[in-house]
Amino acid sequence: MKQVLVLLLSFMFFACSLRKSPESLDTQLKTSMSDYLNNDPKVQNKLSYTINSVTYFEDPQYYICEFQVRMTNEKAAQAERRIDTIGVMKVKIDKNFKVMSRYY
Repeated sequence: MKQVLVLLLSFMFFACSLRKSPESLDTQLKTSMSDYLNNDPKVQNKLSYTINSVTYFEDPQYYICEFQVRMTNEKAAQAERRIDTIGVMKVKIDKNFKVMSRYY
């Protein structure tokens, strides 16, 4: 009887996962998106991205996010034309923060 009770308690303990706080989740989403954008080999030395804000919806497998992103070309000092713009990017990020797919 004790073994069954211990088994049930351990199952309940591992089944209830801790949820992340919204502040830490915001920070983690912003960090992963910033790393994804700024480490792209195609634009690494030309453009700089700053994540201003994130709005997200938690799906069972993904976070569906909408980021407000500022793009500048300050890294290229000899740029012909200065770029400084703010736009919106919609991204689907998996729960491990590794796989990203952009909508727009």
